[in-house]
Amino acid sequence: MGSEAPDAPEVYLDVIEIPLAKPFSVLISVCGEATAHEMHVDAIMPAHQHGLNYAPEVSQLGDGKFRVDDLLFHMPGLWELQADVHIGGRSLSYTSEITLK
Repeated sequence: MGSEAPDAPEVYLDVIEIPLAKPFSVLISVCGEATAHEMHVDAIMPAHQHGLNYAPEVSQLGDGKFRVDDLLFHMPGLWELQADVHIGGRSLSYTSEITLK
């Protein structure tokens, strides 16, 4: 996942399969010396200007790892998965593009 902040820690997205119109889960790892304490995850379809129909559930696993459950991409096309990570009083935004066919 990428961030526009030049000093942002690396964030990695781990997902085995993203099915169309079925719930799935991802693991997100925040690497760095500062500990990530909170994360908010959402997704949008820029071409259609809409997002998810349901809010995913984010669970903190410790050591900068988070599990995101109940993501559901209900349409094929380009999605932008967005994660806002709270680290040491800062909120950093990350985005990953995902295309479903």
